[in-house]
Amino acid sequence: MISETLIVGGLTFVGTGLATAAGFWQWQRAQAREVRKEYRAQRIEALREVWESLADLEEGQRTSIMDRDAAAVAAGPERVSRVNLLLLRRAPFLRLDEQQWAQSFMHHVIEIDTMVRASMRDGNVVDVSWWITSAPQPAESSITAIAAQELRKLRVQLSDRYAAVVRGDLE
Repeated sequence: MISETLIVGGLTFVGTGLATAAGFWQWQRAQAREVRKEYRAQRIEALREVWESLADLEEGQRTSIMDRDAAAVAAGPERVSRVNLLLLRRAPFLRLDEQQWAQSFMHHVIEIDTMVRASMRDGNVVDVSWWITSAPQPAESSITAIAAQELRKLRVQLSDRYAAVVRGDLE
């Protein structure tokens, strides 16, 4: 009789231990899922902020060339600083390649802007309609057009990555 009681007690103890362990495991999985969900939301928000900041930078540089306004030109470094600070602040939620793409994007915008302005300062007649309208230029036409093509590629890479993360195809 005692041995049956011990066996029943032992099985009850083991069963309770297994049920507790299974419950704890489920709880850990739920916690990890919540953390991943929160991280993904932060990541989407970071990519959105970077995308909007880069778009604002590009738009500002393009319109300042069109307007040739001194105040718009002076705002350029401030926009670049905002992008850099944003990249630093949101670095935990951006992959290394995304940070590099954003930096390259920003540098190409600055490079194009600098080259166009230098040509204008030299008194050359510069057709900047391709820069204002995003019309493609053949790479052979100028160094600026090569930078513009690289900028276009980076825009596609960043937009594809942003879309993939929002859709849930990438984490």
